Parts: sequence; C-alpha cells; structure tokens
Amino acid sequence: MSLKKIILLVTFLPALAVAQLSKQFPMVPGVPIVHSPKSSGKYIGTPSIVKMPGGDFIASHDFFGPSCKSDIVHVYRSSDKGKNWHFLSEVDDTFWAGLFNINDTLYLLGVKGSNRNLAIRKSYDEGKTWTQASILKEGHYHGSSTPVVFAGGRVYKGYDHLGKDTGKRWMSGNRSFVMSAPVASDLTDPDNWLYSDEIVKPASMDGTGWLETNAVMGPDGKIKGITRVANESGLIAGYYSLINDTTVDITSIGTINFLGGATKFNIRWDEKTKRYWSLANYPPDVLRKPKMRAGGMRSVLALISSENLKDWKLNAIILASDNVTYHGFQYVDWLFDGEDIIVACRTGYEDGMGGSDNAHNSNYMTFHRIKNYKSAKTPKKFRYLLENK
Repeated sequence: MSLKKIILLVTFLPALAVAQLSKQFPMVPGVPIVHSPKSSGKYIGTPSIVKMPGGDFIASHDFFGPSCKSDIVHVYRSSDKGKNWHFLSEVDDTFWAGLFNINDTLYLLGVKGSNRNLAIRKSYDEGKTWTQASILKEGHYHGSSTPVVFAGGRVYKGYDHLGKDTGKRWMSGNRSFVMSAPVASDLTDPDNWLYSDEIVKPASMDGTGWLETNAVMGPDGKIKGITRVANESGLIAGYYSLINDTTVDITSIGTINFLGGATKFNIRWDEKTKRYWSLANYPPDVLRKPKMRAGGMRSVLALISSENLKDWKLNAIILASDNVTYHGFQYVDWLFDGEDIIVACRTGYEDGMGGSDNAHNSNYMTFHRIKNYKSAKTPKKFRYLLENK
C-alpha cells in the first residue's frame, strides 16, 4: 500500500467510525456521537453544541481520566439534523470549553489545559481549523459549556476562578463571575472583555461551594449569575444579580429553588413560551439512598421550566435509569431548534465492553432531540420517579 493511501485511510477512519456508532451501540439512548471505552482510561467531558447558520450542528467534548496526558477537545459535525456525525478536528491544550457562534464565526471559550488560563479560540470554517489560543486572563480558572447570552450589543458568559478550598469543603474557594464583551468587537482581544466581581458562596448558604456559572438575563433586564451548588439535597442553585457589567448587587446573593442544582445545568430563555427552560439531573427520592448526595445522582435527566427564574416546574423526565452507580445523563448542552430541543449529553451507559467506569466517568457523548418540548410528558415507564411530586 502506498504512503498516500495509508494517509487517506488514517484521515477517514474517525469519520467512518462515528458514522457506524449507532449500529455498534444500539443499547445506548440517543445517537452516539463518540464512544470511549472505560479500558482506555479516557472519559468524555464537557459536551457542547451549536447550530450554524447553514443548518449544520457542531458538537465538541474534551477528555479526562488517568490515561489523559494532555488536554484536548474533539469537534464533530452533523449535516443531517443529528442523525449522523463526523469527526472534524482536534484542538490541543484546551479544557472545560464551550462552543458558541456569531454568524459564521465559531468560538471555543474555556481554559488552556497546560496552565488553566482563561482562553478563547475561533474558527472561520465551522470547526475544521482553529486559531491559536488567545489568553483572556491569567490565573487558574474553571467552568463548563454553560450558555452565552446576547443582550444590549454584548455577549455574556459565566465562568469561575478557582481558589483554595477550606479543609475538605469542595469548591469552597471557587469564585463565580460573569464576563462580557461587545458582540462586534474582536473577542480574541483581552482588552475587549469586562469582568464582574468574583463571588464566593456565602458560608451561611447550604453546600460546600458553587461552580459552573450560568449567565442569564433576568425578568428585570439585568444579568444574573446562577450556579450549581455542591450540597446534599440538589434542590437549590446559587444566585446573584449584576448592577452593571462589572458590579454584583451584594444584597442579591443567595439561592433559588431548583430541581437538580447539584450537577451542571444550562438555563435558556424562550421567547415563544415566555419561560426559562433547563435540563437538569433531578434527584428522585425513590432512587436516593440514605445520605446520598445529589451530585452523585446523574441517571435522571428532567426538562424543567420557570416563568421567573425562582419557581421551577418539572415538565417531563426525558432520560432515566435506576442504575445510579453506572448510568449518567449529565453535563448536557442544548438549544432550541424550532419546536424541538437538541441536546449533546455526556453519557455513561452499557456498551458491551464493560460499560462505563461509573456514572461520572462517561463513555459516550450522545445526541438527543426532544420533540415538541412545550408539551413534553414523562413516559409511562419513568412515572415511578415522580411518586413524591
């Protein structure tokens, strides 16, 4: 075989493998975008998804685990509304990053893997190639693929600044903030970004710490920071309001009731229904063992909504398993797509190769479509999870 044929074969293998995953892993819910067996020691993290102006879906994820020697992101494309996916590119030295687009320009905002500096890259060809990382702020940062918000000619994004924890109180030193820049500016130029005050979870508030900040436009027209809270119940989220792009209203800092606030979630406003929507890991009592922390319960994914950000309703159970130890539907990123919601999910599930390492250490990224989300109902087979609702 010639060298040219060998190169072509290696180049097309990732795309071929992805196209065949649904046939290879029919047991997993949804469409498998990528699979990484637990024997690899590389687990799937930080799923993210965008829809480009031409209609293609772009999804990304990173890897974590004992066999990961460096931090990389893999990028995929679907040109048939999520039915099939093909590998596009590998982005090196990148971690905890989320995708967003402004017209045809695609961005990946997260941290540099080698030093955890806050960094951004962009792509002019829908994810095939990427610019070098531009450092926006030096330090040790943490975050995820939480949403960006476009408002008043600016783009807003929630992120976290890692600090030193107090004792064994996980994330107690983590500082939440909201960053923003003019939409029309060069987003790779650090001088164009502003940062709000950095807020540590108050010691009087339940939980050890908070993390994975959502930037959300509130009903009052002010940006809110809404965070995951590491607590036992999983029924609250952290909350604060910005006075302006750099100042947090300290009197607003507290909690809201939230059905699944102990794991990562994304909140988006829907103009059609005049409601906020989220997909969250609802922790049902029927699956909870004594003293089980909700952050370890990731096997139930629920669609929830609110008129005012503070009072949330469980609309439907979307994915569920009673195997809390090994099954997880978590860290989802999602978008409205007409009357539907499209979802990229970090999934731990059976694969015929020993399954996931555990619910947290996922072996898939999967794609899902929630049809007609406004009228979504819990399937009969999952209704037992709502016994106390």
